[in-house]
Amino acid sequence: MGAERAISGGSHGRDALVDLKEGREILRSRWFGITAGSFFVIALAMAALSMAGSGYIGLAGFGRTAAALVHLSALIASLMGLGLGAMTWAAERESGTLAYLLSYPVSRAQVWAAKAIGGAMALAAAMALGFGITGLIIGLGGGLGGAEEAGRYAALAAGTTLLAWTTYGLGMTLGVRLRRQSTALGLSLLAWLAGVFLSDLGLMGLVGAFALPPAVLWWLTVLNPLHAFRILAMVWLNGSPDLLGPAGAYAWRTYGEALGPMLMAIMLGWLALAFLMAALRFGRLQDIAA
Repeated sequence: MGAERAISGGSHGRDALVDLKEGREILRSRWFGITAGSFFVIALAMAALSMAGSGYIGLAGFGRTAAALVHLSALIASLMGLGLGAMTWAAERESGTLAYLLSYPVSRAQVWAAKAIGGAMALAAAMALGFGITGLIIGLGGGLGGAEEAGRYAALAAGTTLLAWTTYGLGMTLGVRLRRQSTALGLSLLAWLAGVFLSDLGLMGLVGAFALPPAVLWWLTVLNPLHAFRILAMVWLNGSPDLLGPAGAYAWRTYGEALGPMLMAIMLGWLALAFLMAALRFGRLQDIAA
């Protein structure tokens, strides 16, 4: 009864109810709990285990841990976002709650905005918790030497959140027309594998077969948001992406100080495109019933 009164009580009541519902559903998601918990545990374990060879007992410093966190962030944050985005729609359609919700005087735009905002807030909270506690422990161990390193660590956390939001939008694009959570999970895992592993193998094959010039190879690389995030994170952490090999060295020689803003623009473009595609696909959805 309370929900029905809130829905019929005006636009502010409807918005608040939908936002509350979507936020609770995302936080109760088993996928969200597993991936967010895994990210937190692995980040702490990675910081602790990287003390090997450091000559003292305790957590590793910022420099030793940061590079490992970049790769961990790219893997788990993208997997978390893709899976959560795809399954959040499939779960609603499988249970029939999406059709039930839209039977009230709630517009599709309100429902989509609640999904987008609720998911983005949940992912940001997960990243803040994981990076915040890990950074606090590293800092207490003397790993964050000053404000500059702390700022770089905060930038890495912000970039990881941006990647998680982007993959969440791509996941929503994949899952908005799906009726089963199992199908959504399978497709999101395939998309994640393609983005993480198959794109690397494909680039290697193209280089071997066609001897691509460095400029073409560079743009094919950064058009993948995961690769763009990795390179951007290395620029933030080290001042240049030289640690990524010849491609990073080429990019730094070619673009110099403009490389960071260029990669940030690519990431923001992916974010806008992902949520726009999800909104368009949801707006054109006809058969809402499961």
